[in-house]
Amino acid sequence: MVSSRNSSNNITAEKFTKEEAYFIEPFFTNLDKNVFAAKYLPSEVLGALASRYSRSTKGVRRLFYDEYIKPILEPDLAGVGIGEAREAEAMRKELISFVDYLHTHGGWEVVVNSKRARDFFKKWLAAYGDDSIAQMAGAHIFFENVSNVATKVLEDFRIGFAPLEKSTRYVLFDQKVGGRWLYFLEPDLIRSKYGQEYVRLMNLLFRRYTDSIEPLSKYLRKLFSQEKDQTDRAYRETIKAKTCDVLRVYLPAATLTNVGFFGVGQSLEYMLTKCFAHPLAEIRGLAKAAQIELNKVIPSLVDRASSPRGKIYQRYVAATEKTLEKIANRVVVSDRRLRITGPSAELVEYDEDAEDRIISSLVYKYANLSYSQIKQKVKSLSDREKASIIKSVIARRKVRQHRLIRAFENTYYKFDIVANLGIYRDLHRHRMLTQERQRFTTELGFDVPKDLVKARLVKSYQDAAEKVDKLYKKIKKRYPDAAQYVVILGNRIRWYQWENLRELGWEAELRTSPQGHPDYRKIEHLKVEAVKAVHPALAAALKFVDWKDYDLARRESEKRIDRKLAEVK
Repeated sequence: MVSSRNSSNNITAEKFTKEEAYFIEPFFTNLDKNVFAAKYLPSEVLGALASRYSRSTKGVRRLFYDEYIKPILEPDLAGVGIGEAREAEAMRKELISFVDYLHTHGGWEVVVNSKRARDFFKKWLAAYGDDSIAQMAGAHIFFENVSNVATKVLEDFRIGFAPLEKSTRYVLFDQKVGGRWLYFLEPDLIRSKYGQEYVRLMNLLFRRYTDSIEPLSKYLRKLFSQEKDQTDRAYRETIKAKTCDVLRVYLPAATLTNVGFFGVGQSLEYMLTKCFAHPLAEIRGLAKAAQIELNKVIPSLVDRASSPRGKIYQRYVAATEKTLEKIANRVVVSDRRLRITGPSAELVEYDEDAEDRIISSLVYKYANLSYSQIKQKVKSLSDREKASIIKSVIARRKVRQHRLIRAFENTYYKFDIVANLGIYRDLHRHRMLTQERQRFTTELGFDVPKDLVKARLVKSYQDAAEKVDKLYKKIKKRYPDAAQYVVILGNRIRWYQWENLRELGWEAELRTSPQGHPDYRKIEHLKVEAVKAVHPALAAALKFVDWKDYDLARRESEKRIDRKLAEVK
C-alpha cells in the first residue's frame, strides 16, 4: 500500500505573486485551482491564448499574465523614441486604472447587468425547457493537470464543443513538480495492493523518457544537419519536435496535461451530466469542479446537470453502460491470443451506391425533380460519365483549404482502426464524424519507433513496455477502467471512425501534410487507399493527400515560422 501522504494527487495550480494576481484575478473564476473558467476576456484574446496553450508548458492564467499584462506593466523601452515611451506609459496607466475599476466596482457584474440575463435564461430553460436558448451563450473552461484518460473523455463531446490540448509533439514532459513526475495517482489503484507497483512503474516510464532525450537528440542532430537557410531557432525546434515525436511512446495515459474548451451552454450541461455518471473518480471529480466554476459565469445554463432531472439521466447512462457490458461479455467472446503486427485501417462498411448518392446530391440544388427521380437518372450514366462529373466539380480546388462542397457529405465510410494511443490522441479531435473506442489496452502489443532502434535506445523502451503489459493485465481483472492509466502512448488500441467523404477529405489532407506525425500519416494513407479500391472516382476528389515520406517533419514548417517572425519584426 502507498501511504496517504504519497497518495495525494494534488499537483497544485501555478503560483502568482500578489501583484500578478491583482491584475489577472478579474478575468478568471479562480487562481488556485486546476479547473477554472475565463471571464469577460474578448474572444480574440482567448483564441490567441488557446493557440499558445497547446505548445507551452505554462497554464492559461500564466500565459495571460506573461504575454498580455507583463509587457504593458514592464515595457522594454530600450532604443525606443520619446513618443513610443510616452505611449507605453499611457497604456500602463490605462491598464492599472482599468483593473482598479474592476476591483472597486465588482467586475462586470456591475458594468453589465448579467443577473438580468441569467434570470431570463433560467426562466426560459426551467419553465419552458427551451434548450435552443442554451445554444446562444457559452463559456471558456480550462482543465489543467488532468490525465490523458480524462482529456479523451472530455473531448468525446463533439457538438458545440471546441477543444485545444497540450501537445505531446512539441512539449517535453521531463520536468517534475513538487518533487514528482506529472502523472495521475488514480485513487482506486493507489489504495489497492497494486499502488506501490503503479507508482514505481510511472516513475520508471518518466525517468526513461527523460534519460532518452539527450542521446536521441544527439543522434538526430548527427543524422539531420542544420541547413544553410535554417536559423538556429528553427533547427533547435525541429530537432526537439522530432525527439518528442519519437519518445512520446513512453508516456502513460496517466500523464498530466492541460486542455481548454469553448462550449455553448447546452453542450457544457450535457458534458457535466454524462461525466457525473462516469465510472472513473477523476472524471466525476472534474465534473464537480467544472460545475462550480461554470456556475460563476453561466449558472442558469448548467445547473440542470446536478438537478433531479440530471440525476435521472445519469442513472440512465450508468445503467445502460453496465447493461451493454454484460451483453458484450455474453455475446462476444474475447480472443486472449490476439496477434496484431502493426497499424491498420480496415474499411468495414460503405455505401455501394456512393457515387450515385454524391452526384444526385450535387445536382439536386439546381433541379426541380425529387431526389428519387434525380437518382434514377444518375444511375443510368456510365462510370466514365460519373467520373467526369466528379472531376469537373473538384477541378477548381487549388489548395486543401478549398473544402469539398457539402454534397460530398452524402456517403459514409466506417474504418476499424488499430494504431498506437499516440495516433488516436491526435486523430480523436476531428468533429464531423462518429467514433467509438475500446478501452485502452496493452493486449494489442506496442509500436517500436524506428529511430529508437537506429539510435540504439530500443532495449530500455521494450523492457518498459513489457513491464507495463504485466501490470496492466494484473490490474485489469479488478479495475478494467482504471487499468487504462497504465497504458503507454506506444500501445496499440482499437477504435472506429464513421465519417462522410467530405470529412474524410478534410482529415486526410490535413493529417498527411509534411509536418504531420509519420504514424498518423500512415493511417490516413491506408484509409484513402481503402476508399480508392471501392470508389476510385470519389477518391480522386481528395486531391491534396500528401503521399511523400518526410524524415524530419517540422523542418519546413519551422522555416515558415521564421519568415513570419521576420515579417512581424
